[in-house]
This record gives sequence, structure tokens and C-alpha cells, in this order.
Amino acid sequence: MKIKKFIGQSFKDALEIVKDELGPDAIILSSKSIKSGPFGVGNRGAVEVTAAIDESVAMPIPAGPVKAVPSGLEDILREIRGLRDEVGFLKETLRPIVPSLKIGKDKKGLYNLLVSQGVDAQFAIILLERAEDSLDSLKKVIVGDMKVQGLHAAEEKGLVFLGPSGVGKTTTMSKVAQMLTDQKKRVNLLTLDTGRIGAMAHMKELSGRLKCQFKAVKKITDLPKTIYKEIERGPVLIDTPGHDYKELMEDMKAIFPGGFPLKKCFLMDASMNADSVIRTWQTCDSEMIDTIGFTKLDMAARYGGLYNLSLMTGRPLSFITTGPDMPDAIKVPSSEFLAGLIVGGA
Repeated sequence: MKIKKFIGQSFKDALEIVKDELGPDAIILSSKSIKSGPFGVGNRGAVEVTAAIDESVAMPIPAGPVKAVPSGLEDILREIRGLRDEVGFLKETLRPIVPSLKIGKDKKGLYNLLVSQGVDAQFAIILLERAEDSLDSLKKVIVGDMKVQGLHAAEEKGLVFLGPSGVGKTTTMSKVAQMLTDQKKRVNLLTLDTGRIGAMAHMKELSGRLKCQFKAVKKITDLPKTIYKEIERGPVLIDTPGHDYKELMEDMKAIFPGGFPLKKCFLMDASMNADSVIRTWQTCDSEMIDTIGFTKLDMAARYGGLYNLSLMTGRPLSFITTGPDMPDAIKVPSSEFLAGLIVGGA
């Protein structure tokens, strides 16, 4: 067997060189990008392809004149060969990365459904390996994976809401406050987001309507004495700014070395695409987070992100919210309800 390396400006160009020298029966063994090549210093588009040919079975070059092939037909044949080689190369490249990618024809429809709903492709494969070839079976597996905690933590001591700007922390805090008030709880509202006049005005109006205590904490170093004083009266709910939530979490860890007295709920916008949600989670100090909540479900086009984050974070879900209304626009969902959203979208 003859093995040789070829360099082209692109993968397709390298394939053409391989076919010209070794013929159409050559086998592509590997391919990689290289920083420089024979096309000029600093060339970053060069591709090195390693190919082989079994010389014992290679097609001999026919003797005598060769019939001319119409130029148009030759272009079509060249394109077909190129596509065939590229598909073969992709198959060989993906085989070691996804060795368990064995989805039978009976499950391909379910796989396409999950991916179209925004479930990560690898998570979808794992789901289908554990499920039968029916939608009901798939739902049962999802139900087993989804963890729902509810608002028990908020009912006992309270919650601090964390997350990026615009995710709906202040609105969500208002909804939880309304729910607890309806349960005859004496709610205490705190905010560290003192820089937004609108947020402060909203919290003052809410405290007046719910007839509960409200305090603005300007310095985070004042937070411990405020929390321990108010927590004796009832659940404490804390709103936080979104622009520096990562630094805030670091300060909370330093100020409360023995552990923060309230459950920490990280909010994520369900209308964000899956990659953005995952990046947001990866940027926070995930070890500090006790539970997660999804907001703006009414604006989401797909719900697979709920499954992605639940599986990736390992944190239970406290609630989901839809719209600005209180308290109807907040819900503690069942695992069955979430599974229905993920596979059906409604």
C-alpha cells in the first residue's frame, strides 16, 4: 500500500491533488489544518491530507487513446467524486467522537423531534438509548431526569435571586412575594439593586400593596445584620443587580464564610438560545447555586433548553414564569408538565 501526504489550499483542493496522483480509488486516512504551506508565508488556509492506495488493485491506466469526455459532464463527475470523498471523510471523523451513534430507523423521528425542540444532540442520543421507540416511553425517561423542588425553600427562610440583567429578577421576586403573602406569610423584601430608580420605585409600591417590610441595602457588608434581623419575622426575598452578579456572588461567599442563610436561585431566560443559556451558567459560580428558575416561557420558541440545563447543572427547578401578571404567571411545574413542553412544545 502506498501512503502519501498532500497539501492543498482547502480540503477540496487537496482531494483533487490526491485523485490526480493516486486515482479515484485512493482512501483518505486523515486530514488536518496547518498554519503554513507551499502557498505563501502565513497561509492559514492550508490543509494536509494523508491518503493511501492499494497498488495491487489500483486501476491501470488504459493504453491507447482515451475518448474525450465532454467538459460539462467532467465537471459534474468531478463534483460528485468530491462530495463522495467529503462525506466519507466526515463519517470516519465522527466515528470515534460519537461511537454510540446508533439510532434505528424507528427512533430517527424521535431524535429529529428532540433536536428541533432545542435538546442538545448528544443529550438526545443518550435519551433515546434509554427509551423505547415510542413518544410515551421518551416522556417517561425525561420525567425521571427532571428534578422539581418547588418553593419550599422560599416558604421557610426565603430566596436570593441571581442572574444576568434583563432576565426578570425583580418581576420574579414580586411574583414569589405575592404567592407567599397569599399563604399568609410575612414577607420581607430586600434589594441590593439600588442603582435603578425604576426598580426601587417598583419595590416600594409592591411592599405597600402587600403590606410587607422593604429595605434597600446599599453596601453588601450590611447584608448579614439585615438578613438575620428580618429572617426572624418571615421569609426574606432579595433582589440583586444583574450587571455584576459574578462579583456579587464572590462577595457573598466572603461575607458569609459559614454559608449563605438563604437558598440561592439562579434565573435564566427561557427565550434565550441554548448556547447562550449554557454560557451564562458557565460564567457564574455554579457551586453556590441551590436551585434554578426559568422566566419568559411565553416568549420561548422551543423548550429543549429546560432539559439541557436541568441535566447539565444537576440543580432542581423551583418554578417557571410566563408574562408579567401576578401571581398567575408563576408556576411550580410537575416533571410530567415539563416533559410535555420539551417533546411537544405546549
